[in-house]
Formats: sequence, structure tokens, C-alpha cells
Amino acid sequence: MPKPNSEIEILERRISTLENQLQTVESVEKVGLAAKLVDTNAKLREAEINELTSKLRESNNEWLREWSYWFLGVIGFFALILLGVSYVFWYWLRSRTDQLIVDSVEKSLSGFKEAVEQLNVLKSQLGVLEKEHAASVLENFVHSYIGDELSHPEQIKALREEVLLQLFDDSTRWLAIRDKAAEVLAARKSTKLVSPALKFLNSVINLDFDSGPDWETIIDTRRYLIRLIRFIGRTYTEEAYQGLTRFLNRLLTENPKHRDLFLLDTVLSLAHVSVELNVKNSVSILISSISHFESPAQTDLRALVAYFGRLGAPAGIKEILTEHVTGAMSEAEETCLELLQKHDPEFVEEWKTQKATAKAETEESS
Repeated sequence: MPKPNSEIEILERRISTLENQLQTVESVEKVGLAAKLVDTNAKLREAEINELTSKLRESNNEWLREWSYWFLGVIGFFALILLGVSYVFWYWLRSRTDQLIVDSVEKSLSGFKEAVEQLNVLKSQLGVLEKEHAASVLENFVHSYIGDELSHPEQIKALREEVLLQLFDDSTRWLAIRDKAAEVLAARKSTKLVSPALKFLNSVINLDFDSGPDWETIIDTRRYLIRLIRFIGRTYTEEAYQGLTRFLNRLLTENPKHRDLFLLDTVLSLAHVSVELNVKNSVSILISSISHFESPAQTDLRALVAYFGRLGAPAGIKEILTEHVTGAMSEAEETCLELLQKHDPEFVEEWKTQKATAKAETEESS
């Protein structure tokens, strides 16, 4: 719709006005008005042409916009379809690739598991062979003293600690072989021997000892067990100290079947470990054990007296002197008096006086 008061309306009103004037004016004036009328009509036609051109241009632009939107919509639709197809293809391709990877990994994993199983079987077989070889080597030295680690034969040095521990912990083996494995481990100062050794001792504390193979007797068994206690006493660790303390406490409180067999060597081993660790908490239980000794050897008493001396426990020395040292144990008595001289010289003097008096009375009565 044309706008009100547009150029065309103004020109039309002007033309109408000029036509009315032509009817009322003279001929000369008519010529001038006619010229104006022609000019105005020309402007009117030009204005109409411009308006039509503008409408056509606006119509064309609207048509172009509608077709552009439609074309873009069609392109967008096909682009969405293409994108969807691409995504579906990409998803399928990725899924297929992932599946191929999974299949490949599973196949490789399956092969790896089979290889590991075969390796484990091979290791197990090699372990059995190594263990049997070690048992054979130890059997050859059962009746031989192999000394400290530096003097061990090359065959013994080649045996691994893990294999020796397995042999010691194998209840199906002869005690002689288990004893020799423990001896080698103790010579190497292996701390791993302590736990299985204490476990074994606690398990046999009340058992009846049966004869083993032809070359193993009950005497052999008793000797192996005593040696095992001594091996623990050569391992200076907190575990050895605590384990021997608990084992000695069992011997004193439970009064097991083999108390007399284990007691003295357990006391000596605990005293040795206590000295090396400089732990004096064991003195009381060591002293309380002395009254339970049965026929201790003079060398064992002297060794225990020396331990009490290093632990600064004169009460233990006095207990040994008064309870177990006899007239035939002059060396043990001398060791006791020598150590007590530092702690209680009055006791030593009194002891010597009483002994001299008793000797004089004996000579007079003779």
C-alpha cells in the first residue's frame, strides 16, 4: 500500500488543480499551465515507475530470501542426514575396531596365561629338582663338621637360603638333613631360621621320640633338638630373644615331657642372646631356672656364670655357686668367686672362710 501523502498523491492533486485552472484562465496562461501540467504528468509517471521498481525489487528480494531459506533448509537437512550417517559409520567402525582390539588382547592374554602356567610348572619342576639336589648334598655331609660359613665346601655354599629353609621345614625329611640345613643357615646367620625353628621346638616339646631311619636313633633326635636350640642362640635378634623367653617360660610353667632335655641349653642360648643384645630383662627368669637343672656340666655352669657376669647379675652367680657347684667343680667355683669379688667381696671372704673351716674340720676328723 502506498504511503499517505506520498509523492504520487501530491503530484495527482497538483495535476487536478492545474486542470481546473486551465478551464478558467486565459489562453496565454493556459500555455504556461499546460506546460506545468505536462511536466507534472512526467514527474507522476516517473514516480509511478520508481514505486513499481521499488516494489519489484522488494518482491525479488523477498523471493530470494524465501528460496535462500528453503535452499539452506534443504542443505541443512541433507547435512544432518550426512552427519548422522557419518556418526553411525564412525560408531560402527569404532565398535568394530574396539572388538578387534579386545579379541587381539584376549588372544594375547590367553597366550600369556598359558606361558605363565607353563613357566610356573617349569619353575615348580626346577624347584623340586633343586630341593632334591640340596638334600643330596646335605646328606653327603651329615656326619661331617662343616664349621663357619667361610670354611664351607663349595657344594654347600652354592645352596640357596630359600631351599635350605624349605628342607628344614619339610616334615617328610630325615631329621639329620633338616639338622644340617639348620646348621648351614645358622652359620650364615640367617634370621629366617628363627621362626620355623621355634615353631618346630614348640611342636615336639611333649612328643614321644621315635627312631627314624637305620642311622637315626632317639639319641640322634635328642642331639638334633639341642643343636637347634643352640642355633637359635647364635641369632642375635629381638625375635630370637622373645621366642626363647616364651619357650623357657613354657618349660618352667607347663613342666612338659622334655623339659630336662631342653632346659639348660635354652637358658644358655637365652643368656647368650641377652648379652649380645645387652638386654637384662631376662635375668629373673634365668635365675629362676637354675633350681630346675639336673646334673649340669661344669663347662655349662662356667658359661652361664660368665653370662651373668656380663649382665651384671651377681644373684645368678651366687645361685649357681650355692646350688650346683660341688667340690669337684673347682674351675666353676673359681670363676664364680672371681666374678663375685667385684660385686660382693664380703660374700667371697665369708665363703672362703667357711670352706677353709670345713676343710680343717675334715682333716682333724681324719
